[in-house]
Amino acid sequence: MTSASLSLTGVLSLLRLSLRSGWLGILGTTLLVAGLITAVALSIDSLYASLAERQQYEATLGESPASQAFNGRGYGLDTIGGITAYEVGFLGQLLFPLLAVHLAIRHTRREEEAGRTELMTATRVGRLAPLAAASLTVLVTMTAIGVLTFAGTVWVGLPPAGAGWYAAGTAALMLCFASLGLLLGQVAQSARTGYLVGLAAVTAAFLVRALIDGSGWDAVWASPLGWFAEFRPFSEPQVWPLFAFLVSTVVLLSGAAVIAVRRDLGAGILAASAGPERGREYLSTAMGLSWRLNRAMVLAWAVTAMLWGGVFGLLTQEMAELVDANPTMLEALGVDDGSDVVTSLAVVVICLAATATAVQGMSRLISEESSGRLGTVLAARISRKRFWLGWWSVVGASAVVVLVLGSVALGLVTWTVMAEPAALATAMKVGFGYAVPVVFVAAVAALLRSMGQRWTVLGWALVGWIATVGFLAETLQLPGWARDISPLHLVGQLPQEDINGWALAVLAAGGGFLLLLSVGLMSRRDLETG
Repeated sequence: MTSASLSLTGVLSLLRLSLRSGWLGILGTTLLVAGLITAVALSIDSLYASLAERQQYEATLGESPASQAFNGRGYGLDTIGGITAYEVGFLGQLLFPLLAVHLAIRHTRREEEAGRTELMTATRVGRLAPLAAASLTVLVTMTAIGVLTFAGTVWVGLPPAGAGWYAAGTAALMLCFASLGLLLGQVAQSARTGYLVGLAAVTAAFLVRALIDGSGWDAVWASPLGWFAEFRPFSEPQVWPLFAFLVSTVVLLSGAAVIAVRRDLGAGILAASAGPERGREYLSTAMGLSWRLNRAMVLAWAVTAMLWGGVFGLLTQEMAELVDANPTMLEALGVDDGSDVVTSLAVVVICLAATATAVQGMSRLISEESSGRLGTVLAARISRKRFWLGWWSVVGASAVVVLVLGSVALGLVTWTVMAEPAALATAMKVGFGYAVPVVFVAAVAALLRSMGQRWTVLGWALVGWIATVGFLAETLQLPGWARDISPLHLVGQLPQEDINGWALAVLAAGGGFLLLLSVGLMSRRDLETG
């Protein structure tokens, strides 16, 4: 028997285990991607039913450099399918790759951190079997996404040929970024580092594509996200993007395999730096420890928020003129001024970074508890209540700081571009108007974390719903009660609307109650380890 076959011993058993233990995340990812695309296609069919409306859409949004910077290059925009692909563009180019990276790291480095990989490889399991099983899990998931996307879009009424190309493109895009996640699972020594590097990679790929498309440069090859639009599924389909994604996938998987063979279990190229010989005094406090463990994550989200705020600010004037020139869009969004739409969308992105800071900050306690470190800390003089409140205070304050920094960046850049000093005040007003909803999400994350590890994912589901309501509420024609599940929408669509004072009070009181409830639950339940 060859060494290659020995290194893959047990891969099918690990695949069955991976599918059985991670079926919820696999199913959720599949339904989310396919369901979102199908829902957008269904809504576009009703919003742009006539050819004249679609041609107007193509002549305005389709030709705008600012719109192309955010959504990518549009093809076949006089068809329902073309507009669907274009509308999914902005959210899909960020959400789909991030989901793929997360899924891959979840089935590699996260399993290794939890100690399950070590248990499995101690038996008759080959060295490459865990990576191979994770790769097959990813392949099964992406295949399911492609099949469901094809079925959903054909059911809506899109032509089968175009629907097939678009489904294949979506699956290939996610497979490529999932392969990046598999590589990061071998490179990074911790899942958290892998997630942050993955976030940076997706953001960089998006910004490179946005710069190229917004500037009209003939360099779509420079970013994988630029390849996605070049499938042109509802216009003149091209094959080369599919080959580009597949070749990239093979290269990334090969790199992951080479590293997996050579590295020690638990090790990684991006290893954590050694700390000082003596810890500082502030680390003996709950707030100090929380800040020390979360500061890299907070910095990453703060830079992301400021970066996106600046990008929106640079394009505010052109995007506002574009929205003003499209009566159908103004009617669909329910606004009268295009600049308010831009500010609203920009702050939604900033709020997503802030709420992600809150959810990820509370999720950091998962590894602390499962490793036994949390039990060690609580075995000292610090009480559970004091620790919990101290940790949450840092997380909640960090989320608000991310919100404020992003709003300041948006306001300053908009002020510079449009020469309107009032832009800074408007951005800050909207940012502070959403501070209570952001803190409320932090309280929800605390409650979910206090209930146990498996509930934490619902915090990310809330962040995802905030994004869906913020970007696709009108396109999807969501009912009012569904929109109000988003805390941001509950207080009002700022700056177009005045802040709903009653909703703000309810969220503040509700957040306080949820935080106190989380304290009670955390004080009474047993720790998983320690």
